[in-house]
Amino acid sequence: MNMNEQSYLLNIDSNLGLKELSSDFVDLVLTDPPYGIADKSKLTKSEGRIVSTNEAWGEQFKDTWANVDEYYEWLKPFITEFVRVLKDNGSLILFLDRKYTGLITYYLERDFDLNFKNKIYFKKVNPLPSMRKNNYRSSIEECVWLTKGKQCCFNFGEQSDMTQVYEGAIGRKKTKHPTEKYQWMIEPLIKNHTKPGDIVLDAFAGSGTTLTVAKQNNRHAIGFEMNKDFYQMAKDRCIKEQLEIQF
Repeated sequence: MNMNEQSYLLNIDSNLGLKELSSDFVDLVLTDPPYGIADKSKLTKSEGRIVSTNEAWGEQFKDTWANVDEYYEWLKPFITEFVRVLKDNGSLILFLDRKYTGLITYYLERDFDLNFKNKIYFKKVNPLPSMRKNNYRSSIEECVWLTKGKQCCFNFGEQSDMTQVYEGAIGRKKTKHPTEKYQWMIEPLIKNHTKPGDIVLDAFAGSGTTLTVAKQNNRHAIGFEMNKDFYQMAKDRCIKEQLEIQF
């Protein structure tokens, strides 16, 4: 396959897939890399059950690092490729551990030709219950938006819609992926940061939400997913949605 064909999902290590992409090719990198969420004290829904994130996710992928600096060193080669494949004034949106979002953003601006624009938040209106009752219920996810260059594509809509906080419900998932992103989280990012015909890249495709939403909104989509089970979930989802994506 020509790696510059404009809509496909591959079962491949993204380190390898990224190197085959042309420079200055992608309009938006929107991705959710692993970031240390596997924890016996954190809860998620998996196959209709409430389980620890360690049970749902930790055995599926490398998700543990000794400290944030070790994690950043793991992340840096991916960022290097993201910056290379992004067009000038393209956008990079990363979901990150909220404990370290600010620090990693500082590192990214220090080490790469990237400019911080904003954080974007997602409020779950029906968060999972707290089993231990020694902390707030986890109801927020966040991502960070950076650009390659000072200018960028940004589609400003109605004033009431253009806050940096989106709200939605936890509901039935499309796949069995333990950390599937909901469409209400991804769709505004696709719409706000690209235009029809643009190319969206997800290097950790997971359940395929980013690819699915991109195609539904007339964007091209490129995805890499190393885990065979997760790749099959995303592939089945794209086929069920009758999306024009090559595999």
